[in-house]
Amino acid sequence: MVAERYLRFDVKRPFNGRPLLWPVKVWKILYPTQRIIKLNLFQQAILGLIRARCNDINELSELLGLDQQLISFIIEKQLIPNGWIVDDWLTKGGSVTFSGQRVLEDALDASEEIRIGYAFQDGITGDWMPRFTEELIEIEASRVDHRGIPSFQRDLDSGKEDRPFRVHAQSDLPTNLNSLFDAFKKFRTDQNYYRQLNVDLPPQLNTDSLKFIEETGQSMWLWTWVFPENTGANRWLVSDPFSLQSAVSWIRKPLQELLPNNNALALYISDLLGESRPEEMTASEWLSSLENQNDLLLMTNYSWATKVPLIQEYLKNILFKKKYLESIPFSLQSDIDSLLSLSQQLVESNLKWMLQTFPVDRTILPKWDYRQRIGQKDWKHGQSLDYLNTIKQNIGVLSDDFVSRMSRIELEQIRIAIRSQNCSLKALLFGAVLGMVDRAEHPLLSLKDRTYLLDSLFDLADARNKKSSHASSLKATKDEALDFAEISIEWVKLFKEWY
Repeated sequence: MVAERYLRFDVKRPFNGRPLLWPVKVWKILYPTQRIIKLNLFQQAILGLIRARCNDINELSELLGLDQQLISFIIEKQLIPNGWIVDDWLTKGGSVTFSGQRVLEDALDASEEIRIGYAFQDGITGDWMPRFTEELIEIEASRVDHRGIPSFQRDLDSGKEDRPFRVHAQSDLPTNLNSLFDAFKKFRTDQNYYRQLNVDLPPQLNTDSLKFIEETGQSMWLWTWVFPENTGANRWLVSDPFSLQSAVSWIRKPLQELLPNNNALALYISDLLGESRPEEMTASEWLSSLENQNDLLLMTNYSWATKVPLIQEYLKNILFKKKYLESIPFSLQSDIDSLLSLSQQLVESNLKWMLQTFPVDRTILPKWDYRQRIGQKDWKHGQSLDYLNTIKQNIGVLSDDFVSRMSRIELEQIRIAIRSQNCSLKALLFGAVLGMVDRAEHPLLSLKDRTYLLDSLFDLADARNKKSSHASSLKATKDEALDFAEISIEWVKLFKEWY
């Protein structure tokens, strides 16, 4: 008999959480990863011009649109100490050293090295989980009873054990490489979102060349937690087994669908909630009735949200989190940060819908060929302001302050927003603004006397990034979070006629 294999990544036990073993098939894959580039954009530009024998500070300043003192600082404090150009570069022809040539070529070359990683296929639905790892972290059961149910030692000191509920896998799972790419895109979105909080994450994978190494996946069990959540729309949640997020819907949803036909599982979850269940109802029926109560409230006041599932989900959660915070005198910082995050995600869901429904003509941006990796990589000096001021003059809606703030967004982030929507709120907003060009029916044109909301969205993104970061000493207040929640709800409600 083949021994069962159990995976447990660094997923912490939530308050009152109960362990759950979820079936997965683990596939070994090959993927390329970008080489680490030592140069930043300014260093690369200056070093490239010096290699082209531009040995004059004034000329460098004019070509790059950078202050002469900044250029001198980068050369004297960064390029020369690193040995990338010679000390007397101003007078010497061959100013760039061999080391400088090599680091510059690395920055320009997109060559990649191949690594082995792991993809995870849901053992119930057959879908690919939006998570990828470079290693497998396995644990062993401390004992297995006569029915084959494992127990795991919680810690060495207490001697206590955890006995997770096991959900059994389905057979004959389909494998679809295209959906594997889709799962990676979701993974990259989650990574980018949490990188804004200064969370250390593993390197991203490149979707262009994902390949299976083995013909079949290995059946394993993935450790996670099901736990009560009394502050949101969903009464119970499932932890992210990979700890990238606090909870995930891509396990909760299939788990929820299993409840009507698995009374033991329904009892396991219903016992978490600490409430008495009516005798005439099964555990599954009772859990379903709790969900229906929440959905009914949403349908009564925000029926238009059901037309866009992503907006509906975030709106439902933000309404209940907001209601909970308003009902208590003191709040945990985690609940405040959660409401702030939900507010940003709600706005982002609307902007993603907007970019998909009213796509941007990519030709209005500076040209860039992704396959050839040639063209303009970033805005030229003042170019972003020119774009936005032209839109402002022809269309209106935008304020001077909004134009100034938005002009600082990187061109590459805007391209990503237009192409795949896997980026920050600010870049999504820039993309949505570009969508107004030559389109008289665009929803943003209806803002009129509510253009102040555009500035408020920037404030929301800044508050979320600066005050919800684990590394930041700044913390959002309860009143701030509630105000931003109101703004996000007002924002998505503005466009209900277009959904």
